Amino acid sequence: MESWYDALISYFDSLTMAPWSFLRVNYLPMTLGVVFAVGLITCYVTAVLRGDVSPYMPFISETGGKFPEAGIFSIFLYLSSILGLTTMLTRYLIIDELNRGIDRTIDILNRISIVIGFIALMGMVIVAAYPMTSMMAPHSIGANVLFLGAVIYAALQTGLSYKMSPYYNGLTICHIRLAVTILSAAALIAMLVTMPLAMRLWGTGTHDHWTGGKTPADKGFDLMVAASVSEWTMAIMFLAYYFTFIREFGKVCVHLRVQMLVQHFDEEPQPATVSVATERTPIVM
Repeated sequence: MESWYDALISYFDSLTMAPWSFLRVNYLPMTLGVVFAVGLITCYVTAVLRGDVSPYMPFISETGGKFPEAGIFSIFLYLSSILGLTTMLTRYLIIDELNRGIDRTIDILNRISIVIGFIALMGMVIVAAYPMTSMMAPHSIGANVLFLGAVIYAALQTGLSYKMSPYYNGLTICHIRLAVTILSAAALIAMLVTMPLAMRLWGTGTHDHWTGGKTPADKGFDLMVAASVSEWTMAIMFLAYYFTFIREFGKVCVHLRVQMLVQHFDEEPQPATVSVATERTPIVM
């Protein structure tokens, strides 16, 4: 009778030189949406129950401004940034594989969008690293980079979708992405307009609580709520945009292969054993 050890060895032997396959990677944007939404809801409920913020539509960062919710907020943002970058990279590889250098405009837009997306997610990392109540300056910079970068990324991806129609995708998904992008841009503009005005009015009064504990009696309350609604709208729109990738990702299989160049790590790879990957080496099938 075969022992568990022999069975385990046989299993790993069967994987030798076989690629790790990830069939139908539509779980990537879905997982991002679940993680991000659970993080926001958890922080909001925790902050309200602890009395750290008022229930009057606090800003997203205010729900993670004080501990312990600040720790939860940072964890979920870090996880979301990793999942977001993985989703963006997968989208980049899919377009690169579909186009194969045929249309140079598609290649350029695709490369610019992945760079902008990476910059936007670095803004998310900065927001997670510097809670609102610790260091306001880097937190604000990170938030602005995140929001502006995300809107630009959505606009570039929408342009790509129209450029790829009708050969690689239909017009329906293009129109959906355009609508989401317009709503995101409108929410961003509304927040950029109302936020400074709200903060200016807030500064003219005396308060025994921070902005997260705002009440209807405070100066600038209405504008703060308007700015906060705009921020939450942007967050929802960003998730909605990621969700437009789900159907396409469900028709993709990603392969990861490990190729050993030596049999012993004290050896040096020989030229004959080195397989050089190029831009046209298949990555996504």
